[in-house]
This record gives sequence, C-alpha cells and structure tokens, in this order.
Amino acid sequence: MGFDEKTFREGRVLEVRQAKFLQNFRLLAETFPAVVLHRRALQLLGSDIVDARRWDSAGDRGAWTALVRFGQVMEGALGLHREVMALYSPDKEFQFRDFQKLSSFRERQPREPSRDLYLVYSTDPTLSAKLRDWTVREPINAVVLPRDYVDRTDVSPEVNKAAAQILLRDLTNSIASQNLYEETLPVTGRDFFGRRDLLHEVTTQLRNGKVCGIFGLRKTGKTSLVKELGRQLVMSAPTQRIFVLRDLEDLPTNPNEHSAALHMDLTASLLPKLRELELRTHELTQLTKASSISEFRRAMQSTLGHPKSRDIQMVVALDEIESLIGKDPRHSLDRPHVPEFLGVMRSLVQENPNFNVVISGLTSSVLEAGVLYGRENPLFAWAKPYYMPPLDRAAADGLVRDVGKRMAVRWSGDALSKVFNLSGGHVFLHRSLCARIADDLPRDLSSREVTMQRVVSIERSWRRGIAEQIQEMVSSVDRFYPDSADVLRLLSASEIETAEVDNAYPSQIEHLLKLGLIDETADGYELTAFSRMALRK
Repeated sequence: MGFDEKTFREGRVLEVRQAKFLQNFRLLAETFPAVVLHRRALQLLGSDIVDARRWDSAGDRGAWTALVRFGQVMEGALGLHREVMALYSPDKEFQFRDFQKLSSFRERQPREPSRDLYLVYSTDPTLSAKLRDWTVREPINAVVLPRDYVDRTDVSPEVNKAAAQILLRDLTNSIASQNLYEETLPVTGRDFFGRRDLLHEVTTQLRNGKVCGIFGLRKTGKTSLVKELGRQLVMSAPTQRIFVLRDLEDLPTNPNEHSAALHMDLTASLLPKLRELELRTHELTQLTKASSISEFRRAMQSTLGHPKSRDIQMVVALDEIESLIGKDPRHSLDRPHVPEFLGVMRSLVQENPNFNVVISGLTSSVLEAGVLYGRENPLFAWAKPYYMPPLDRAAADGLVRDVGKRMAVRWSGDALSKVFNLSGGHVFLHRSLCARIADDLPRDLSSREVTMQRVVSIERSWRRGIAEQIQEMVSSVDRFYPDSADVLRLLSASEIETAEVDNAYPSQIEHLLKLGLIDETADGYELTAFSRMALRK
C-alpha cells in the first residue's frame, strides 16, 4: 500500500491533540484528584472525558473545565446528543456567581457542548442543596459530580462501580425531573419551531425596506418570532447589523409620558451598539426627557445619514404594540402622541434605506385603521401585516419529539396525532398539553414513552387546568377585535349560509381566519380547536 500523506498528517494531528489532552488531564488530576474517579466511572458507563483546560482569566482563576462525551447507549437513554461540560471549581464555598458562569464557560469551549446539562464539582458540602435551589430559579440543569470516596486510596472496581451508579442515578433523576415543554419565555435558535416560511418572508420584506407587523392571539409566539428575526439578522452580519427590541408593555401608566419614555429607551438601547460599531452618537447623547419626538427624529437622522452608517442596517422592533395603541384608537382623541410617533418612524424609514421597523402585538389596528386618535394613520395601507398561524403538523411533531428527546421522552405516532387533534397546532395548547403529560411520566427511563392512552387519560385535567388562561386569551379578542369576536360567537351558535357571512362580515371573517380562530372548509367555516375549547362547543 502506498504512502498516504493526508492520512499521515491527520494521524499526526490526532496524536498531538491526544498528547495535549493527556498532559492537561494530568494537571487537572493534580488539582482535583476526584477527576480520576469520575473518568473511571464514566468509562464504566461507556463514556469518557475528551477535553480538559484550565482558565486563568480574571474571575476564573483556578477553575478547570472538562468535556464529557457520552457513549451511544447513554446518548439514547438520556437524550444527550452533544458533549457535556463539567466545571471543576476551586472555591471551597461555591457561590451563585460561579453557577451563573456556567453558560460563559460553555461558550468558550473549543466545540459547543450541550446547553441542557452541566456537571459541577466542588468540595463545598452544600453544593447539591445549592444547585437544587438555583436550578429552580435559573433555566440551567446542573448535576453534582460524585464526591464520595474521593479521599480514599482504594481504587478497587467496587469503588469505581459505586461512583458510576451514583452518577447515573443523579443524571437520570435530573433529566427526568425537567419539563422543557413548560416554556413561558420567548425562545430562539434551536428552540424556535415552525413558521420558517413566515420568518423568511418577513426578513426579505425588511431587507427590501418594507415595515412589517406581526399580529396574533396571546401565547402564539409573536415575541419569539421577532427575537429570532433579530438574532438571524445580526448573526448574518454582526458588524453591519443593529437590532433593538423595545417591549412596550412597561410604558408609563400615564399616556402623556409615552413619548419621552419611548425616545429615551430607544436611545439608551441604541447608544452602546452604535459605540461598539464606532458610529455617530453625538446628537443622540444630547437628548433628555424634555426633548420632543421631533428632536429624537433629527438626532436619529444625523446618525443614520452619516457616511459611516451607510453600510449599517438598523432595525427597531416594537413589541406589545397594544400598550401604545390602546383598544379604541379609531374614535378616541386622548393619545395624539401615537400617530406622531408612528409618523416619525415612517419618515425615518422613508428617508433612510439603512433603517426599518417591525411592529408586533395583539392589535393590527396600528396598520389597518385609517384614523388614529383623530389623525391620519401614517402606517395605513403602507406597512405589511402578517399573522401568527397555528403550527402545522410537521412543525408541531418536530417540537414535541425534539424537546422530548432532551427529557428522555419518547412519543408514539398515535399519541402525536391525538395531541395535534386536541391543540390544532396552537402553540399554547400544544405546549401546555405536552407539559401536563410530562409531569405525570415516571422517572424510570424505560417507562417514559407517551401513548395515545396516556394522552386521553390526561385530557380532562388539562382542560380544567388551562380554562382560566383560555378565557383571558379570548378576552383579548373581545378588546381588540370586538366585531370579529361577535361574528365568532354567531358562527358557534348557529349554522349560517357561507355567502351570507361573506357578504355581511368580510373583514371580520378575514381576521378570524388569520388569527387561527376559524378554518375555511369546502362547505363554509368551522371553529378551530382553540375556539371550540374557548366557547365550549
């Protein structure tokens, strides 16, 4: 066989890496002798430590991390499909600030380990109790590496086996105790499911200079979509993209204070990003609470129009827009600042190809009402509205299976069908039902399969448990789409000719369809799973 130079070079690289790892591991073992026991225990579980490194930067001094690669059997049983980072802390008293550093250590690894699980070692005898407390408050799952036997010189197979059993038990309990379906915060990245086509279309519209609105019922994932949109925009060109998300829900109670709060908050969010990219900030830094919205527009114009900003794309997202708009913008006159602020946003978009706006929330009147608080709506028939549809079957199944794997949960095909039939793909219904099912699963990993019978057995208690939240969600339809809510109840109460409905209530029907409250069929319209549950039909 001839000499293969490429294979030879690759082999030498692996030899060098292995030698470096062994050298680091010996240094790690000198500082933390327990790691020898941990490695033997892992090897008994068909797994191993494959990387070790010391951290000497300020605040990390003396800390070591290791990467654990679990074997195929452990991967399948525990749903661990990435390496897991282990932190070896030199602190005799493990602090909350050390716990918070786990994510930072993970991000600095040579290859990205799991975000779902961390291993932690410290001589702090209260470490287990601390982690139990902290992992309830923080979205981090951490398992204590075994401390038993670490001071003994006995290295018998029995000791190694006992450590392996402790580690397997704690890993199993930790993973089985999670309920990742119970997600109440916005999600991005790999946790963002479905609506890829919608995300792509909104991104394209923004790049073409079109203002976009994202609307939908409560708990449908609007904020998640906007955050994922921003993440992808910035990720595609970090030195040329600025994305700012302003949650309007915490605007002052007094509407007269909205303008000052808006321009000051946007300024505070933009300034550090502008400085990071070395862009013009002078005019923005001169703004105060007493500054008018017109002064804010001129300051923004100076920044956006500066030659250094020519290749920068800035996007401002305004979430929970109903907090600014209110529920009766067509007839009331008490918020003249609303059309004024929207007019400023429109003028900045029109005058600057490097600036755009995304609006999201419950009410689409911000784009669809011709008049807002006695003035022409600057965004009427100019910005493009989108609505959050329910997840389709493929995306819904993908969410359930993918999240389930990280909890060692398996789903049968008929169980997935039953869940989708009950939820209709509505994100809140889908996640809450899966969370309720996961709560009742045994800790024994061999018994964590969800069958259709298990879904059926949980249905009644799930419906009772979410009834109040469903009513709150319906109340938001009554507030912001009152005419459409009336038509929805009309459709639920009696059979009505399709032509008659279309002629009498065309805009209301369109809203109901886009909000996922009714479906169009060959014979007319029918309530979706969410509407049937909300109206008890």
